[in-house]
Amino acid sequence: MPTNQPHIASRVLNAPLLLEPAYARTFFSALSKRLGITQMTDAEGEVMLGEKMQIEASSFSNTRDRNRPYQVIEGVAVLPVSGTMVHKYGHLKPYSGMTGYDGIIARMADAINDPEVKGILLDMDTPGGEVSGCFDAAATIRSMATEGGKPLWAIADDMACSAGMAIASAADRRLITQSAVMGSVGVVMAHTSVAKKLKEDGIAVTLIHSGSHKVEGNPYEDLSKEALASFQAKTDKLRDDFAVLVAGNIGLSKEAVLATEAAVYRGQEAIDIGFADQLVNGNEAIAIFADYLKNQNQNTTLSGVTMSAQQTGTQPAATQPESAPALAATIPVTAPVATAPVVDEKARIEGILTSAEAKGREAQASHLAFKTNMSVEDAVSLLATAPIAAASPEAHGTKLDELMATQQNPVIEGNLDESAELSEVDAIMSAYNLAKGE
Repeated sequence: MPTNQPHIASRVLNAPLLLEPAYARTFFSALSKRLGITQMTDAEGEVMLGEKMQIEASSFSNTRDRNRPYQVIEGVAVLPVSGTMVHKYGHLKPYSGMTGYDGIIARMADAINDPEVKGILLDMDTPGGEVSGCFDAAATIRSMATEGGKPLWAIADDMACSAGMAIASAADRRLITQSAVMGSVGVVMAHTSVAKKLKEDGIAVTLIHSGSHKVEGNPYEDLSKEALASFQAKTDKLRDDFAVLVAGNIGLSKEAVLATEAAVYRGQEAIDIGFADQLVNGNEAIAIFADYLKNQNQNTTLSGVTMSAQQTGTQPAATQPESAPALAATIPVTAPVATAPVVDEKARIEGILTSAEAKGREAQASHLAFKTNMSVEDAVSLLATAPIAAASPEAHGTKLDELMATQQNPVIEGNLDESAELSEVDAIMSAYNLAKGE
């Protein structure tokens, strides 16, 4: 192993990684020269020699340039998450084929505090990366979105696997294109041994240590059965924690996530399994999110009655219960939601007050018109069952009535249009609105 690559080796060997399996082969193949690796054995037992490994590494090329600047489009902040994901990377944006968890968090903070940003879209194109920092990053961005009050969506535009799946699970809603893949909720770990090479070169390495586990997994000797069992147990525990994280975020059970056995799902398959919510054209994802943001706050309140966006002439986005993500996946973002029919509040009040059944029952009619949300039909039916108020003796005329009859009505001067006449209902509505301060 070249002596100038110890830092890289320490981060990728004997360390659990959240990588999609096919990419893991390419990942280690690409590092083979730097780390002095001459052969590789995968989970199926296949041995790849150096030359074959280089062919596999060279066959992988990330031709899509996703290293773009932070953008705000129609109120949507687009945060690219591309390439291998690493801990404490120190770059604000994806750089040199990698994205840092710290960079995602930093850009999330900027977007949350940006008044022009109404929602945040994670543009995912990653096979995964390091375990270190991954789970904390997912929890942090979820908390930031909740406390900031801004919707957080993710789109798998090519790939959101392993550590990428962990980050995407933190979103309120996950979109996927027909050719993109999601999943790979599992853990992979690699160990390298140069024992055979050292023996051939006549080099003996003696490790002096205290503690039976201190040099566990060192590269100078083959992995012992005890060390292998220890690594396997740690890997299984990490996978279980990974499943708990994803299940809790997207509304599945841990058992359902574990049952996927770290499989990868494409397009509609990811929706069927519950990892994604909606199949979209990648070029339309921002427009879909922007449309949702425009409609989500369209609820209004009139006379104490909450009316949905659909009642006020707009159409709200569909919502999904966390307990049934697979069912919600079949509902488009702009699908119509069953709501109460549009109600003209003034017409409702007028219909009740001017109905034949309101005659002699004015007090009850006023109560039903202004103090309830009862429809005209229901109010009229109820009024019909109420007794008509008996005429009082005063209704036949009193001395006060006679005196009042001799008085003229007061003259009200002003700029009122004398030709305009207020109906009884309009007068009542005006007094009602005045009492409300409107």
